[in-house]
Amino acid sequence: MPPARTSPRTSARTPASASVERFFQFSLLGLVASGFFALAGSRYLDRPTLWLTFLALALRGAMIAGWVRFTIPPLVISAAALAYVGFYPLDFYFLSRDFFTATLHGVCFLAAVKILTSETNRDYLYTASVAFIELIGAALLSFEATFFGWLALYILFAIAAFTSSEIRRGLERNEIVVQPARARVGWRLAVVTLAATFGILLITGGLFLIVPRTARAAAMLFPNAPRLTGYSNVVDLGGFGEISKDNRPVAHILSYSRELPRNIKWRGTALSLFNGKRWSEPPLAATDLTTSHGTAEVAGRLQRSRRDGRRLLYRVDVNSSDTGTLFIAGTPEYINFTAPRLIRTVEDSYRVLPVTGEELRYEVSAHYGAPLPSTLSAAERVRYLQLPPINTRIWSQAREWAGADGTPAERARRIQQHLRLDYQYSLESANQPVRDPLSNFLFVTKRGYCEYFASAMAVMLRTQGIPARVATGFQSGYYNEVSGLTVIRASDAHAWVEAWLEGQGWVTFDPTPPAASNRTLGLSARVNMYLDAADSMWQQWVMAYDLGHQAALAAKFEGTLRNLSEARLRGQSDWKPGFLTTFRTWSAVLISLALFTGLAILFAPRLWKRLRGRYQLRRIGKTGGSAHDAALLYQLMLDALARRGFRKPAGVTPLEFARTLPPAESEPVLRFTSLYYAVRFGNDAASAIPLADLLRQILHDLKR
Repeated sequence: MPPARTSPRTSARTPASASVERFFQFSLLGLVASGFFALAGSRYLDRPTLWLTFLALALRGAMIAGWVRFTIPPLVISAAALAYVGFYPLDFYFLSRDFFTATLHGVCFLAAVKILTSETNRDYLYTASVAFIELIGAALLSFEATFFGWLALYILFAIAAFTSSEIRRGLERNEIVVQPARARVGWRLAVVTLAATFGILLITGGLFLIVPRTARAAAMLFPNAPRLTGYSNVVDLGGFGEISKDNRPVAHILSYSRELPRNIKWRGTALSLFNGKRWSEPPLAATDLTTSHGTAEVAGRLQRSRRDGRRLLYRVDVNSSDTGTLFIAGTPEYINFTAPRLIRTVEDSYRVLPVTGEELRYEVSAHYGAPLPSTLSAAERVRYLQLPPINTRIWSQAREWAGADGTPAERARRIQQHLRLDYQYSLESANQPVRDPLSNFLFVTKRGYCEYFASAMAVMLRTQGIPARVATGFQSGYYNEVSGLTVIRASDAHAWVEAWLEGQGWVTFDPTPPAASNRTLGLSARVNMYLDAADSMWQQWVMAYDLGHQAALAAKFEGTLRNLSEARLRGQSDWKPGFLTTFRTWSAVLISLALFTGLAILFAPRLWKRLRGRYQLRRIGKTGGSAHDAALLYQLMLDALARRGFRKPAGVTPLEFARTLPPAESEPVLRFTSLYYAVRFGNDAASAIPLADLLRQILHDLKR
């Protein structure tokens, strides 16, 4: 790394100034790195941008540590800047195709260039400004709890960079400054930085809980930002593969009643229109449901009176959604929600309006059992049997698998069984798109994602005259023992089949073979649970914190105080016997603890001071010291003389004080004072070791 430019009079740095400079450089590097990683946590940066910026940060760290030394010529920097000016339009029109993403690439490029080429104070100011822009971008785009960690690190490094930069400026303005030893400056700056950061976070945390606010800025500024990863009201064949590799949490479920069933399906909607490559919803009008005080009764009296199954009562927190779709397990009976409207689509799915893109929270009381029989109109039957032109081999294969005998339910189960046994679930996508993906799946690859299996079965059922549709949503999830919530991840996105059977209504079939579990076990799984629990608290108390959350927090605090007060009032009548019994039992322990605390308060500071003085004396006697160390040794000598009754007046010089001592003490103290002057004011570092040896001898003589 090229050395920082300084004035001629400060070009020869003391060890302390070198320590401050190194501390400042690492603080500035940490400032840029924390802003970059906060931005990377928003998942808006592609891999080339991530790796190039990370390599630039790592290279700068190696340069500061002295492992790598090189200088980038200004001509190369100018050429790179001009090249990126020409690259930006290409990135905007052909690669990113988005102004904001292309701008983020430019910010990361600027951060990499500035962190590698900073030499002057102006460069350092520009670098800090780029880091601040990174943090602002991350604040607008991040919805996860990790942003708080990067924000705390950013504040830590910002304070460290500011304090060390002020010390640098002071050192550059003074030719001769008596400074602390090299090993102490960095540690003292670190302690001050940590204390200031903790204080800032503590104050802002208190203000945050007092002042209600909402997290709507990102949704308003970036309406096209990705929301509910893993779900869409349109399903393209081959679209679930990449989703299944994304482990980000998208929803959390709290069960009020009992443990949720295993392999439970959280149905979002159903798709009935198929064009050979895509499933979508029909453009039909939905029904507005009547609500009362935020509660909608969505089931009839017959449904609510059923006793042939179990009932589930749960709350669902969806991180963010751009569809407003409610994910429901079982047959819903009551739905509590906060949005202005609740609608039911023709595919028996539920949505809230308007769609805000914020966190979606609702409660459901549902029946978990076989559905009630329902009727199907002639127009609906036509819609659920409609097919595009498909390969005739699919018709033949469906006839062969379904068989000519048996009920529609038995024929449907035969098709399901063939798909589950003869085909393989796989996340490997085709290298190139094919003209007929369904035929390619059934007769060529015989492996694919869940939507391939669901599409194949739905199409085959329609060829056999059985109305069918593809349902989408999520399956299972996992129970987090730390937070007590069931976590639904993007990788839990699933598609299955619903077939209408006479006398039974819509019946669920899942032709997808069970996939091998990729859940990690052991320590990593436990760590993931804690991280997910922290993220749940972040979503609830940060992203969605408003006046309602503030009122709930205040009510909880008030209830705790009330309980304590009631407990105190109940115990007033018989507090004396209990107190006496407790005192007799613990009196010896309490008295010993009080005595130990008193002795620690009286003697611990003095003992610590002596031990620290011995350590410093041993260190200086071995490795030497500076002017500051000479002052420390002189103070140790004054403390030892004070214990013998010889105290130095405030207005007396060290030499005058030495001459006032009795002859037995005056002679060694005079020699010590002479060496002290040489080291303290004459910059004679070589005399530091003899000074420590002489002090050790004086302390030994004073003990006799």
